[in-house]
Amino acid sequence: MTLANVHDSQMLPHLLDPENEHNGVWADSAYSGKRFEKLLSLGGFESLIHKKGARDKPLSHTAKELNRIKSAVRSRVEHVFGCMTMSMGGKMTRTIGLARTETWWDLKNLTFNFLRYLQYTPNLAKTAAY
Repeated sequence: MTLANVHDSQMLPHLLDPENEHNGVWADSAYSGKRFEKLLSLGGFESLIHKKGARDKPLSHTAKELNRIKSAVRSRVEHVFGCMTMSMGGKMTRTIGLARTETWWDLKNLTFNFLRYLQYTPNLAKTAAY
């Protein structure tokens, strides 16, 4: 067991919120394995973690298809944080107080949604430029 694996298995319970409205946990194949599956089942969570093939034992067609479906969902979420990190000043806040931090995130999310709306409506973007 590497230091990274020890750190991951110790941090996982802190990342899981039992009051979340959905009990699914999405992650890539780095988090696959019996240790994580056991932690998730103890907390009552559903594992939506990618399956990983092993040497001389590739994934079945069904497992590959399930990984593809899981990737489609995960990518929608990861693109939001990637955009915020790369082009919107990052995810770190420098505000004092919970109310200001929540407002900061609300405005950042609103800005992202406006940008995404303009991206998916190209005629509107051309009109707004004039």
